[in-house]
Amino acid sequence: MYKSIAILFLVFASSLTQAQEKLITRTGTISFSSKTPIENIEATSNQAASILNIEKKLIAFNVLLKSFKFEKALMEEHFNEKYVHSDKYPSAKFQGTFETAIDLNSPQVYEDVNISGTMLFHGKKQPTSVKATIEVMKDKTLKVTSDFKLVLETYDIEIPSLVKDKIAADIDVNLVANYK
Repeated sequence: MYKSIAILFLVFASSLTQAQEKLITRTGTISFSSKTPIENIEATSNQAASILNIEKKLIAFNVLLKSFKFEKALMEEHFNEKYVHSDKYPSAKFQGTFETAIDLNSPQVYEDVNISGTMLFHGKKQPTSVKATIEVMKDKTLKVTSDFKLVLETYDIEIPSLVKDKIAADIDVNLVANYK
């Protein structure tokens, strides 16, 4: 995990250097669910690394796919080996920007913040845009939350016909990151 965090910071170092208003987390939570009439599948990772540069309006996330935990060990094994191929594609990454000016000196909630960027998942880069809520706390920490859909076909994730009715084509994703 530390290697992924180091890479994340190096990749964005040129655009994030010398900014006083950059915040980080290594314990962001990303959960996802696939709901069908036959089966519900849910998983969570509490190891998402992220850096947020308020001044330059940049945000980046990195999560190791093997850090997702499932209710059943077999689901976790299938997720890593048959669907996301986490040995070949070990992480999911997002790098984006937002237009909303965030004031760290004023505790408040910024709703419907549009974040646009690029998602790298399963070896495929795709332009991605999500809505988020950014909450500034009294101690100048931030909380970012977002709910969005991830379309498996967009990232060339194939679902075998044998289990097609058990896995949703659109996955619901929830993100919560607390920055310091």
